[in-house]
Amino acid sequence: MAEPTTELGHRAAAELLELPDRPTALVAFNDKMAIGALRAAAERGLRVPGDLSVAGFDDIDLGQACRPMLTTVRQPLAEMGRMAVHLLLRMLGGHRIDALHVELGTELVVRDSTGPVPDVFHGSGTGSRRSGAGSH
Repeated sequence: MAEPTTELGHRAAAELLELPDRPTALVAFNDKMAIGALRAAAERGLRVPGDLSVAGFDDIDLGQACRPMLTTVRQPLAEMGRMAVHLLLRMLGGHRIDALHVELGTELVVRDSTGPVPDVFHGSGTGSRRSGAGSH
């Protein structure tokens, strides 16, 4: 499996953005891939967020350095690390861990790369179309 990089995000987004019925929003595996998607959109003359919304996952610093600043999902990484160490120490201590289900809160960080669904979207070679919320 390829590492989720800006280049992989660029290639994946480029493929999606060439579809006749291209999406109005992309949510990437992580922020690096979302930043690659921003580049693919810019190369096609798409306005983010006017024509396309883009969001990532992880809230890395680079997401605030790009333009538009990236909407992202922030994960509680320190809490995740503490929980992993706690569980590992319990396992090493011989404690049984039954059917573990742990939920940790995430936070949507809305920045400049997302907006409302466009009313009219200009498809590649298909003229204009209305974009329905349920179609993407």
